[in-house]
Amino acid sequence: MKVDGMREENMKPESSKLRRWMRRLLTAAITWLLVWYALPWCFPWPEELNAPPAAAGSFTDRDGLPLRRLLENGGRAGGALSLEEMPESLVLATLAAEDQRFRSHGGVDWLATARAVKDSMSAGRSVSGASTVTQQLVKITRPRPRNLWTKVLEIFTARRMEMTWSKDEILAAYLNRLHYGSLAEGCAEAARTFFDKPLADCSLAECAFLAGLPQAPTRLSPWRNPAGARKRQEWVLSRMKALEWITPEEHARAVAEPLRMVRKASAFRAPYFVDMILSGQQEEPPAGTSLRTTLDSAIQEQCERCVRDRLSRLAYHNAHHAAVVVLDNATGHVLALVGSPDYSSSQVNGAAARRSPGSALKPFTFLLAFQNGQSPADIVSDLPVEFMTPTGVYRPENYNHRAAGPVSLRAALANSLNLSAVRTLQQHGGAPALVEALQSCGLNTLTRKPEDYGLGLTIGGGEVTLLELTTAYSCLARLGTHRAPVLLMDAPVSPEVRVFDPAACWLLADVLADNDARTRSFGMDSALRLPFPVAVKTGTSTDYRDNWTLGYNARFTVGVWMGNFDNSPMRGVSGVTGAAPIFRDILTWLETRWPSSWYERPEEIVELEVDALTGKPVPPRLVGRRPVVLEKFRRDLAPARDAGTDLYDAGGRVLLPSAYAAWLAGPDNWLGAAAVATDRMEPAAFRILSPLPGASVLLDPDLPDGGRRLPLRTTAPADSVEWSSPTLKIETTTRGAIALLEPGQHTLTVRNTSGGATQSAVISVRKL
Repeated sequence: MKVDGMREENMKPESSKLRRWMRRLLTAAITWLLVWYALPWCFPWPEELNAPPAAAGSFTDRDGLPLRRLLENGGRAGGALSLEEMPESLVLATLAAEDQRFRSHGGVDWLATARAVKDSMSAGRSVSGASTVTQQLVKITRPRPRNLWTKVLEIFTARRMEMTWSKDEILAAYLNRLHYGSLAEGCAEAARTFFDKPLADCSLAECAFLAGLPQAPTRLSPWRNPAGARKRQEWVLSRMKALEWITPEEHARAVAEPLRMVRKASAFRAPYFVDMILSGQQEEPPAGTSLRTTLDSAIQEQCERCVRDRLSRLAYHNAHHAAVVVLDNATGHVLALVGSPDYSSSQVNGAAARRSPGSALKPFTFLLAFQNGQSPADIVSDLPVEFMTPTGVYRPENYNHRAAGPVSLRAALANSLNLSAVRTLQQHGGAPALVEALQSCGLNTLTRKPEDYGLGLTIGGGEVTLLELTTAYSCLARLGTHRAPVLLMDAPVSPEVRVFDPAACWLLADVLADNDARTRSFGMDSALRLPFPVAVKTGTSTDYRDNWTLGYNARFTVGVWMGNFDNSPMRGVSGVTGAAPIFRDILTWLETRWPSSWYERPEEIVELEVDALTGKPVPPRLVGRRPVVLEKFRRDLAPARDAGTDLYDAGGRVLLPSAYAAWLAGPDNWLGAAAVATDRMEPAAFRILSPLPGASVLLDPDLPDGGRRLPLRTTAPADSVEWSSPTLKIETTTRGAIALLEPGQHTLTVRNTSGGATQSAVISVRKL
């Protein structure tokens, strides 16, 4: 009995230990059952999965051609496909790439999780994920911030999904919502985007290619990284072969198969145009609806071709970007908008970027003159001039660094003469009048005070956008009525507002379409000469950083900008050699498809023969001896037949004001002895014209020679004066004396060698 009792006592610890282990196992089992089968039901079901992927909103052109499909809330362009409608090759390739044990796990792949934890601990950072297809479906259905709690939510939501849906349902939902890049959401849309074919027609090679993209849609984009996308495809095929899901022969054929991708199938046309709508001007279209835009895809594609073709020829000249806007004058519809030659390399929209317009603003200065009673035949003095500004002396120069002397307003505008434009603006309200005129026709980027721009605004001293400037030119095309640009067909009609005089606008169009008038600067056969009438103006900013060509006929207004988004200067590319050929090609193409008549001459406009140098009729005694031009006038402003009688001396020479004396005696004189300067009263007083006494001169590093070369001018002929300075070097050239400026205060003295009179000017020079 005692022995048996001892045996019972010795057996109690072993029995107790077994029971403890049994209880632990039972607790673990119950806990596992609760966690794995009960707890997931405490996590909310993604309601987005209760319905198939919604068709996304989209934009189309004016004829219904798709431009872009917008993706939100898992939406995509087409309806959901069942797993049976998807190629088996795509299903197997996706599982090989993303979740090879999908059919055997319950929502979490613990082997993959353990491997990911081990690899991350070894590397000291997260190096790989272990998300299953089910977890990824939860992630793409309801995106959340990436943290530990999000991972827990995805695990248990995935587990609940595995207990609710079949594997086929989960896999079909995943493939219908998966993002493949290039706005392709869902496998069916991806097949159309990259191969322009139905998903069912995709080969094994194409399915493997698609299956590899979701890992990194942006980095593996075949448009940006074709080598990377191809390498990923080969990896997917190797995985399928290793898993024995395809034979070695199938693997070899798929690797060798060339991929014929069709980018146009992506329904991603006119990207800058659509981006502009989405940037805040309009709201995105609701899911399942389309917004019809004003864009004409045929015109858009032609503009894109013209931009690419021209830039390919100018790459050597460091010209890499260009933009185009085409407007319908009657409606204000934006028919085409090119922001850059390649959206994939730059998302900067050249049509909306603020740039210096150069001389492209000059037409509005001359329009002010025409509205204030001047005519295209009126003479303006294209002579060196300086203006005092809050920041110092403003001294404009013509493009060829030569003064043209007496020229008509027609010739001044047609040849884009800076000196004439600045003088004309000074005579007709200055910067305040020009800013007001430009703002009235859509140039909203000019927000500074007029005095900040100064007279230099007429030759590019401000920043505008191509879309706004093209809109302003379309106001000229409508003979003075402004209408805001329209991007959507169903947008409220923009009312027309009369801002300029129609007769003045007609005169302006006549000048801008006059190829003969611009031959002095551009020649007879420049890119601005078209076989039909077009009003056109170019512009080039400092150091060839921007060049422009804008113009119109009665039906279309076209604007072109060329330059570089990094603001680096082009090499010798001006408006007439860079932007103008693009403009010419587009207008010529438009004219062949939609011929446009020119504007009829208004009844109040008359034609008269006038002397090109006076703008007045030639006196009877000089008829046949003086060159004449046929010029247009408003009837009430046309000069009388005897208006030019007193403008000639006895020998038939044109009498010019005394301010022309230095020009007539200098190298820029193109009149020879056909004109003489006189004030009819007394000789002009000897004085310094440049620089003005007390002037402050800024050295601008963007100008040639840093702006150091200052022309020296007086009322006397250049060969009859001598200049000197104790602190500055003076150079004598065929065009007159030049002072080489240095920072500091300097005194310049000039002596008239014929009379001995002297004049001095003290100037201050500083760096910009």
